[in-house]
Amino acid sequence: MFDEPVIDISTQKVTTVTPDTTIAKAIGIMEKNKFHNLVVLDSAEIYMVNIQDLLLASNPESHVDAFMFTPHCIHRDTQTIDAITELVNSGQRGAPIVADDGKIVGIVTEHDVMKRGAESLLLKDTTAAKEMTSDPVCMEATESIGKARSIIRKNHLGRILVVDSADKLAGIVTEGDIVRKLYKPKRKMTAGELTGEKVPRMEQPVSLIMNSPVITADVDANLAEISGLMQKHDILAVTIVRDQNLAGVVTISNIMRYLSELREKAKIDVEIQGTINAEYTELADEIIDKEVVKIARSAKRIHWIKIVIKKERDRGGVSYYKIGVHVKTPNKLYVAHGEPGGTKTQMTARGAIEVEVKADKRRWDFIEVLKDALMSVRVQMENDRGRGR
Repeated sequence: MFDEPVIDISTQKVTTVTPDTTIAKAIGIMEKNKFHNLVVLDSAEIYMVNIQDLLLASNPESHVDAFMFTPHCIHRDTQTIDAITELVNSGQRGAPIVADDGKIVGIVTEHDVMKRGAESLLLKDTTAAKEMTSDPVCMEATESIGKARSIIRKNHLGRILVVDSADKLAGIVTEGDIVRKLYKPKRKMTAGELTGEKVPRMEQPVSLIMNSPVITADVDANLAEISGLMQKHDILAVTIVRDQNLAGVVTISNIMRYLSELREKAKIDVEIQGTINAEYTELADEIIDKEVVKIARSAKRIHWIKIVIKKERDRGGVSYYKIGVHVKTPNKLYVAHGEPGGTKTQMTARGAIEVEVKADKRRWDFIEVLKDALMSVRVQMENDRGRGR
């Protein structure tokens, strides 16, 4: 689960500037390379600037030192999943990667995480429908740019969706679009934009600066696919549709927070009793990590998880495994047993015991038995959640 050192997914050739670099030059570097942040080195000190701040500067020939801030840095050996949590907690979209001596050796950004996420089995297991923000704020294409800016600021949004007169998705406008196209426009918008009218920039229709067509994904798309779209198109959000109708939005922040929360849930104490054959160890660890995260998502709180592994032999001398999974929550002890004859699930709550035997083909393979037992516990929890227990 994103267990490689963060240096492995980071950009190791870092573009830097000095504090006396002009804002105009810094913006040029950032726009050419599609950077959202730029590292500023002052002797041994590491600083950063972001493009939003620089675009709002009144004098492009002034120096970037007026906009520098000391960023949170991440050590090169930090596990990627922990680095994601550090990024989320810092509120930064990117962070310098440093070695033991404090010198910069790379930079990791949200888009680096999305590139890694596009290959993640963990994100492939979660659909957009589960993590999207439903009923996103929209505005009509004929409404003003000023109104778009006001809505974005009032609702603390990074973007707003634009619809046409038939309420069909027409475009999307980000806070960055407004800053780039109005405050520092490549093609200056004048009162003459609208034929025969003299209209101030902020009163012109938002359709003039919106991005269209909009990058979309279906509600059944998984987060790995959405991460890939974000990385490919260098965007911070993907609009989610259901039967071609607007359903919600998944932002890069949604995915980053999701991964960070999984890390916190994955810190559950898991005790394994018994011995696993060396040939199964690596795959078993991967399955346990993956299923424990899913189990954690099915319960508000878990005290501990115990996995008991017993290796036995049948009358013919063929070895097989019996596996018991015990999960303790504040209100219930969930128990499931995986064995060659099928999976037995057992729930204990307030002294009452419910037992259900799941008929299935005989499974002698250790991995299948392990998956059965872990999945059985998760299904029990999801059923309880569905019943409101």
